[in-house]
Amino acid sequence: MYQILARKILEATFAIENEWFFFDGAFNTTSVEQNNYNTWLHDNFVAVYKGELIAYFEGNWNRPVDIISGFRAINFNKKLGRLFVKALFQYFDYLFINRGCMAFNWVVAVQNEYALHQYERFVKYYCGHKVGTRTHAQKSYTGKISDINLYEITRQEYLEWKARGFTRR
Repeated sequence: MYQILARKILEATFAIENEWFFFDGAFNTTSVEQNNYNTWLHDNFVAVYKGELIAYFEGNWNRPVDIISGFRAINFNKKLGRLFVKALFQYFDYLFINRGCMAFNWVVAVQNEYALHQYERFVKYYCGHKVGTRTHAQKSYTGKISDINLYEITRQEYLEWKARGFTRR
């Protein structure tokens, strides 16, 4: 399964729409295998539907304050977008409820317009908030430089939103 996941992540990195995916500039296949067993520092989460990998989520723990300070997500099958979102909320349940995560932080390149739009809609309609913007903070694999927006969901925000029945704001 690791080889399949690593191959799918590598394939995703070659797609131009994912040029901003790796904010650190690269993907190393050993990171999938090494991070899997070290849940003190990383949590990798995959979603499978009918034997097909449909989503990959990776959170980087900032211990001992129990926050996710870095996040990556890949939707491997755009036709199954609803299942991707369902898997994302299962990942949030896992982090906030099972693992005791206190805050979940992520960034998106301002030039990554598709992802930026999705995250802006997410925090507007569901839960979380924009923390701010950093300038000249990310380089794509094609060499472009972009500002980034920082977002956050706190445990309290998520649990309150979930208690309301996953309703829109």
